[in-house]
Amino acid sequence: MVAEVRTRFAPSPTGMLHLGGARTALFNYLFARYHEWEVVLRVEDTDRARSTPEFERSQMEDLRWLGLDFDEGPYRQSERQKLYEAAADRLDLAGLTYKDADEAGRSALYLSPPERSGSVWDELRGEVSFSRVEDFVILKSDGTPSYNFAAVVDDVDMGITHVIRGEEHLSNTARQALLYRALGANEPAFLHLGLILGPDGKKLSKRHGAASVTEYRREGYLPEAVINYLALLGWNHPEGKEEFEDLDELTREWDPSRLGASPATFDPDRLLAMNAHHIRRLPVEDLRRRIEPFLDEPLPTGREPVVIEAMREDLRILSDAPRLLRELVGPVDPEAFVEELPGSSAEVLGHVAEALEGWELDGLEEARDFVAELRAWAKEHGVKMRDLLHPLRLALTGQNRGPEMAFLFAALGPEEARGRIERAREAILKA
Repeated sequence: MVAEVRTRFAPSPTGMLHLGGARTALFNYLFARYHEWEVVLRVEDTDRARSTPEFERSQMEDLRWLGLDFDEGPYRQSERQKLYEAAADRLDLAGLTYKDADEAGRSALYLSPPERSGSVWDELRGEVSFSRVEDFVILKSDGTPSYNFAAVVDDVDMGITHVIRGEEHLSNTARQALLYRALGANEPAFLHLGLILGPDGKKLSKRHGAASVTEYRREGYLPEAVINYLALLGWNHPEGKEEFEDLDELTREWDPSRLGASPATFDPDRLLAMNAHHIRRLPVEDLRRRIEPFLDEPLPTGREPVVIEAMREDLRILSDAPRLLRELVGPVDPEAFVEELPGSSAEVLGHVAEALEGWELDGLEEARDFVAELRAWAKEHGVKMRDLLHPLRLALTGQNRGPEMAFLFAALGPEEARGRIERAREAILKA
């Protein structure tokens, strides 16, 4: 185990936090926790034209939603100008910088590195060589630091030992390595994660169904599911395990030796299926708490747990809940389906309405007992199960499919169920 580890996640508040950035944050977090050391949060907001407080707030909220906590920060580069100027002065005193004016007559500060070629070691890729690095800007004409310069100065100041980031940053590594050396600092260990690709093999973008973390949150994905899925994009468990209950379990199981540099493919259908799986694992009261903000109307009083259980199997994302609730307990118009049913359905529905007398249907088990009694009646009278259950489902919900029949009776209760059945029976008799 490494003696001391400090990683950092350094987002730029020029847009929303997307899956690639969230994966980088997660892997930095997991790497630090594996080594029982620290992860730092740094906001790289030197791009004054594009950085906004709104984007920063959104990113911070998404990180909290994912459950990623940081040991230090957030530090903001916009508040560390003196540090960059001091570092630039050191390079100037060493004779490694010069000023050059742009078209507007303003001067930027350039680094003329003493070395222009070499290599860096990447923990995932091995030796990465670079050659002929030209002079480059370290302080822009407005005095703010360039991305590469600020990142290196901050990493040195914060004692960052491992830089874990996406492959797209590999092109920055040569300049950053030369800056570390020019400043007389030790280079951190680099780990450049493989790209995230869409199903078509091209770099992941919105056309593949990828969205910002905020959008996934608003659609009703669970943070546990998003974290679980992101962990599998460039990492695998030694025993092939792919399902982790939450971030705590993932942290216990995670091992950086299983990280890879190969591209990972984002599959939105797999993420959706994983989210549905995590929903099915939630305790009913936890699921209720998460569903309620998405609902347009309250759950039926006194029957909330069984309604939640009735919706659970068809819930893929929490925003499915309003539709499923309407399909389960919303108003039903028998005229919409009466032509689908034969006249014999009236007798079946009449029997069920009578059989409901004396049943409270306070819970799922009692409702299952009632449905078992209906099945026994149907078998005794030669009524096919479809001829019992199909008209009954339509009468109760107006839908051709849905949860187990017992859930419907338990969710609606005997009085509401009887009223719906009798209205459907009357519509059949009038047709």
